[in-house]
This record gives sequence, structure tokens and C-alpha cells, in this order.
Amino acid sequence: MDITTLIDYDEWANRKVFNAIKGLEAESYEAELYKQFAHLLATQIVWMSRITGNSSKLAIWPDLSIHETETLMNENPKKLKNLISRKDTLITYKNSRGEKFQNSVEEILMHLTIHGQHHRAQIAKLLRKAGTSPPGTDFIFFLRTLHN
Repeated sequence: MDITTLIDYDEWANRKVFNAIKGLEAESYEAELYKQFAHLLATQIVWMSRITGNSSKLAIWPDLSIHETETLMNENPKKLKNLISRKDTLITYKNSRGEKFQNSVEEILMHLTIHGQHHRAQIAKLLRKAGTSPPGTDFIFFLRTLHN
């Protein structure tokens, strides 16, 4: 399994979740759903900025519009894939608490996929509470789309 496939999976799953959120009629859950989804995407931006050494003004828990969220969802996968060539590069960074760590780009990209699935699971729970069935975003479901 390669990192490109995992980024493709993350993009596929994010799109399914985004469409489910957009189609929701229970407004009382929309804010929390978009908050979780925006966090998932903003975290990708924060990690990419750590890898590239560029600063990110985006908060880890941003308040984004639907349009801003959709823009990140569409742009992030290409940016993440552009980092794959650096997969063996070690990055020294500080976390949100200012603690210093070091990981390879490949480890960070793997983390982002797992982190995304964590928040998509939280979103699925919120979708159920709002009275709708969440989309299936399991990795195996994605793989089946590749083989059919």
C-alpha cells in the first residue's frame, strides 16, 4: 500500500462525508458537523505548513464557511500528494503545545489519514443523531471502488 492510495482514500471519504453534511436538513447539528470537518481539513494545512516550513494562519479548530471548507477539501489532496516525494525527509516541528518532535513526512501523511478517519467517525455519530444514515467510508469500501 502506498501513500498516494491513502491520500486518494482520504479524499474519497471526505467527499462522501461533505455531501452527507450538505444534504442534512437538521440544522441543529450543522455547526458541530462543519466544525469537525473543518478541523479535519485545517489540520492537514497545519501539518503541510510544518513540512514545508511555511507559516499557517489557519487555526486548528477554524470557523469556516461551507465554501471555504469545500475549497480546502478540493485543494488539500493535491498539496498532500506533492509532499510524497519528500516522504523520507525528517521534519522537526513543534506541536500546538510548543513541544518539539521529529517525524518523517511519510509518518505525518499516514497520521493525517488516520486522523481524518477519527473525525469522520465522530461526524458519522453526529449524522446518526441528526436522523440520517452516514455514508460508508471504510477503507475497504474505497478499495472496492478501485476494483469494480
